[in-house]
Amino acid sequence: MKSFELVQVEHGMASPDLDGPWFGLPAEAAAPCDGVASSMRFRAKIRIDSVTEAPALLRITADSRYRLTVNGDLIAAGPAKPSGATWFVDTVDVTPNLSPGENVIGIDVLSYSTSALGNASIPRTGRPGLLVRGTIADVDLSTPTAWKCVPLAGRHFHQGRNTVFLGIQETVDGEASEHDWTDPEFDDSTWHTPLLDSQEPFSTVPRPTLANRSIPNLTLDPVPIAAIATTSNPAIDWAALLRAEAVEIPPGTDVSVDLDAGSLVTAFLAIAVEAGRGARLEITAAECYEQPPTEVPWLRLKGDRSDHINGDLYGDPDSYTLSGTGTPERPERYSPYWFRTFRYLRLRITTTEAAVRVHPLTLTQTHYPLEISGSFSSSSDRDRRLWDVSVRTLLNCMHETFEDCPFYEQLQYAMDTRSEALFSLHLSSDDRLIRRAIEDFAASGDPMGLTESRSPSVEPQFIPGFSLYWIRMISDHVDHVGDPSFTERFIGRIDAVLGYFADRLSPDGFVISPEDDGAVWNFVDWTDAWRQSRGVPELGPRRANTILTFMYIAALRVAGSIARFCDRKGLSQEYLSRADVIADRIISGPAWDEATGYFRDTDRGRPQSVHAQVWAVLSGAVDGADAADLLRRATTDAGLAPCSYATTLDLFDALRRAGADDRIDWKPWEDMLEMNLTTWAEDNVSLRSDCHAWGSVPLQHFPRYILGVGPTSPGFTTATIDPAPSNLDWAEGTVPTPYGPITVHWTRKSGNQRTVTATAPSAVRLKPADKAFDIAEHVESHQRTLTFTL
Repeated sequence: MKSFELVQVEHGMASPDLDGPWFGLPAEAAAPCDGVASSMRFRAKIRIDSVTEAPALLRITADSRYRLTVNGDLIAAGPAKPSGATWFVDTVDVTPNLSPGENVIGIDVLSYSTSALGNASIPRTGRPGLLVRGTIADVDLSTPTAWKCVPLAGRHFHQGRNTVFLGIQETVDGEASEHDWTDPEFDDSTWHTPLLDSQEPFSTVPRPTLANRSIPNLTLDPVPIAAIATTSNPAIDWAALLRAEAVEIPPGTDVSVDLDAGSLVTAFLAIAVEAGRGARLEITAAECYEQPPTEVPWLRLKGDRSDHINGDLYGDPDSYTLSGTGTPERPERYSPYWFRTFRYLRLRITTTEAAVRVHPLTLTQTHYPLEISGSFSSSSDRDRRLWDVSVRTLLNCMHETFEDCPFYEQLQYAMDTRSEALFSLHLSSDDRLIRRAIEDFAASGDPMGLTESRSPSVEPQFIPGFSLYWIRMISDHVDHVGDPSFTERFIGRIDAVLGYFADRLSPDGFVISPEDDGAVWNFVDWTDAWRQSRGVPELGPRRANTILTFMYIAALRVAGSIARFCDRKGLSQEYLSRADVIADRIISGPAWDEATGYFRDTDRGRPQSVHAQVWAVLSGAVDGADAADLLRRATTDAGLAPCSYATTLDLFDALRRAGADDRIDWKPWEDMLEMNLTTWAEDNVSLRSDCHAWGSVPLQHFPRYILGVGPTSPGFTTATIDPAPSNLDWAEGTVPTPYGPITVHWTRKSGNQRTVTATAPSAVRLKPADKAFDIAEHVESHQRTLTFTL
């Protein structure tokens, strides 16, 4: 099932439906806040004689979150996270869930406090509220008389120790909850009529600016539990849960069972129970089995992720105390408010004097509905597994924004996002989430300087190099999509970022880094040599930063291409000239260590990292045979800090650029498969997250280099077909473009020769590899076919 239909409306388009007051609770019914968040529910009952084919549209936003149900079924969760000062309004067609007779529209609103972190990626105003627009069966749902509302008692949110950035953990008292509130027969006579709350300033806090949601709603797909991993009581027939049958837990019992989803997933949870008043139900979501963490949540000890004999599950539990009102016909239901990230779920039930019947958990997988058209296959079974795990990892890190890790943070970081956006461009022609990300970072930080390292976020943080990754993200979008009206909006913001680095250039060509002071973090990579400094290389007393200097040069060059695409030829030449001048200074100064033939990380001491060599190549400061020699030596030198999963995209791009393809090594990914990961880990230093999509490098590498498909002009109007050297017998796949897919198939002939066939829409010009021969091209009205031998 795809996501529920989102009515596509032009972003920012003026609409009278976005004007007018919000709903809030009356003063006498103010929702209690537990320090992290408060909750309130809204309920509208509508009688429908017959369901028509015409869409029944609801437009909804909330401060801070909502869950929309129709007749008890969850059909949407939102709104899309705000961008800068703009709140988004979702448009949902509820027609598929309506039925003749009484229907109940239920909206569960969660409001994060401004005095607590809560979910760090969710801006909030401190004014809990709901905005609804729409008419169903002549009932105007924008009027308060259409609704009843109530503060939700008995549900308390916690920050969590593992999920410290999320504020989603719950303790819920079923006795205080009003069950069946989405049923037509529910008595809401004690509920209140919502208070109209205008958008005008109130206590100096105005309601936010509203715009139409620019991305589709998330998927909501039922998925099964795959297996029972282990239990504290094997005498109980837990396999019944896999057969969609209930399990009875006797009185006076404390028992647990670990459920295996088969692979790591992001999903909403729901469970139904019968009887068992006073029993406590705990649900712990965990990525894997592991040893006791060294430091929660930052440092973990992990081996075989499926080893429940020698490992345990470590996560923050949600706790629910049963009211005991559940019956076979109408069981008591509990569903944590926000989705959980897990491979394993531990269900712990502690009964009192009454038995409990536990029904199977319901899992509803959720992620961004990426329409995947890109593909890759080859003669290597390993490559197939790398591709499949990479797709799964990426989708788990795509929701309302790209994310670093869905279990721990759900924050959109620029470096991570540049990689994930590039990966998604090789899978799909849907670039809406990428546009959203580019806009998010443009709206963050100092308009005259750096973008924030993560956006949206309620806690400002600046990683200088991440602003340069944002510029590279825009460049990738130009190459693959090529929309000048979109791109030119960011020229000024790009110039401001580049100006920040220009102001910090030393006479000898170094970017001088600021001190790490909490808000500023000079992070480069999670590599073991920089463990104590949290990913920051040693920069010496002057804080001369070689890696950041090369990154700045590379950003100037891609910014030059962006400016040229936007017909800013003078600005383009300025950036390119500036890059050349800085490159000449840095390679002839103290960054270069003649004794070792490497670049230092700073202006003194011995060379420390592969990263400085990688960025010397990516910046164009070193090229040709010198680049190949530099990288071949550096990647085999145990004295240099190696690149982790986070920077392997940069490393592999540099190796391919230098023609040193023989140094591309997939062993770290093979090792993860051996340890039974089903998604790629964040790093091998902290061993924190088991799902981090900057590791999905195969999604770019296989189509770009193994198939050899790459854009050579903006918007993929021209593409090269230049497969890298390979020991595969054959490879084939599809790469999306704005004009339609490019498909490539190559097969090894005798010796090292390969025959290559590529097809593309006729609007895309194909350029064969420089070393190609026996070239033939056939062009028809809608398709061109290129064949050659390599």
